[in-house]
Amino acid sequence: MNNKRKYKLLLSISFYCGILFLVFSSISMFFYKGGSMFNNPKNIEFYIPNESYSHIYNFFSDLGLLYSWSGEYNIISVIFFNLALLSVAVELIIFYYAFHLLIKKDKSLRFLSTIGYLIAIISAFGFVMVGFTPSDQYHSYHMFAVNLAFRSFLLVMLIYTVIIFKANHISNYLSFSYFILFCLVGYYIYTITSGPPLPSVTYDHIDFFNQIPAKNDLLFHVVSQKLVVYGLTFSTLWQLYFLGKNNYIKIIE
Repeated sequence: MNNKRKYKLLLSISFYCGILFLVFSSISMFFYKGGSMFNNPKNIEFYIPNESYSHIYNFFSDLGLLYSWSGEYNIISVIFFNLALLSVAVELIIFYYAFHLLIKKDKSLRFLSTIGYLIAIISAFGFVMVGFTPSDQYHSYHMFAVNLAFRSFLLVMLIYTVIIFKANHISNYLSFSYFILFCLVGYYIYTITSGPPLPSVTYDHIDFFNQIPAKNDLLFHVVSQKLVVYGLTFSTLWQLYFLGKNNYIKIIE
């Protein structure tokens, strides 16, 4: 298989992985067993039993809880959440390998592109690790995985913003798009580190009740996460369409 056909195939697989993320995460939301960090039995004054998944009060990671915030066994949601994150990981690895095929035409950018691709692999590993470390079971490992995934992805965005800007054979319009993504990921990392405080202990910890966030604080975090994740997802799908145009395929050696 020549590199042109390989490039087209890689972009197609990456595109379908992005679609699978949306499909699997939606199925996971459908089967989610209810409750949120604010709406749970330990917060008796506000607890509403059997509440379904909420786009404004449930994190994506809530889908991966072995026992949902309502206390019910959540295994079906967990399975599809892990499939969604696996799709993201495959999409990242394949997409940036295809991108590297396009970038390496410029010898001066090959090394930087290789670094960016290796960091993308680390980010992909972080996303898979998020799924395998439910926050209700392995809170500290889960937060490590979240930070690994998003902080390494922030570096990927920065590196490829510079690469595309310097590459003569790629439109700077795409560089601007990457800079917007860099700002989005940076904003999310800011909300994690400097936003309203969230519980630093698991649900079964004796201090959890004292750390339940205010409803508006939880809404701020969750909506910020949704904007960033969906922004990244649809922006990446657009990039895949943009890079699949014939004028870029012809560049592949």
